[in-house]
Amino acid sequence: MKKFLAVLMLMMMLCGTACAKVYMGRPPAEGWTEDVLRVTAIPVGEGDALLLECGGEAMMVDGGPSALYHQLTGALDARGIKHFKYLLNTHYHDDHINGLYHLMKNDYTADEYMHPYSNVMVQGDKFEKRTVEMAQKKGITVHRLYKGDVITLGGASIQVFRYWDIPNANARSMIERVQFGEASIWLTADITGLSQEYYAGALEPEVLKADIMKVPHHGITPVQAGFMDAVAPEFCVITNYEDGVGMIKGQMEERGITPLYSAEGEIIMETDGRDWYVWQNLLKEAE
Repeated sequence: MKKFLAVLMLMMMLCGTACAKVYMGRPPAEGWTEDVLRVTAIPVGEGDALLLECGGEAMMVDGGPSALYHQLTGALDARGIKHFKYLLNTHYHDDHINGLYHLMKNDYTADEYMHPYSNVMVQGDKFEKRTVEMAQKKGITVHRLYKGDVITLGGASIQVFRYWDIPNANARSMIERVQFGEASIWLTADITGLSQEYYAGALEPEVLKADIMKVPHHGITPVQAGFMDAVAPEFCVITNYEDGVGMIKGQMEERGITPLYSAEGEIIMETDGRDWYVWQNLLKEAE
């Protein structure tokens, strides 16, 4: 109980001026501005494909696996999106990078392809190497991101972080904190427990805190308690099927969070910088 009250007090202090409220459901029909940040978790099975739209600009954070590329293009085509400001890859595993490769191969255009790797690492991984080569072939600028870099998408700012001390591709995933007005969301790729412990101790409380979190590594393992306490999200997205996760369900229940699972249908999170509205279009409803 003491721990819960301490976390609650921290949330109240941090959210006095810098948090947005999360509502489940579509935004109101009237009085909702067009100046919004929209984050869509596209259903690509156990994989990440996150579309961000803001100020007339679009970007992808990962693109899911090759096998479900049709799900990715279906979502993009439904929105009329053929060009991106950025295509960003958090790490080179196939369930994150291959959709980006296929987008470029199939003439979706972008200003920049972004990744966290040195030239040696790019040449050492077949997925990253072919994706960088495809970007170069298509005339897309290739840009390596470093810890602490900030990029912008419309009125949203996106700061990237990376923990390097563990020789594991998931642990070294690049993660992103997206801020739009008072609204914030963490996109945590596949970071492991040790990475989460590092961030919980290394980042300032106001940086760690966010309204929404994409749960690390598809919810396969629980989030470290210290990291979850520090982020203290109102809502969580799990990029998996509900039956593909285990202990994370109990962890969410203990914290009063009812997560949504993107493999079961796209999850749309939209904010005007003051409020979030979250809803899901289940795949069976779209058939």
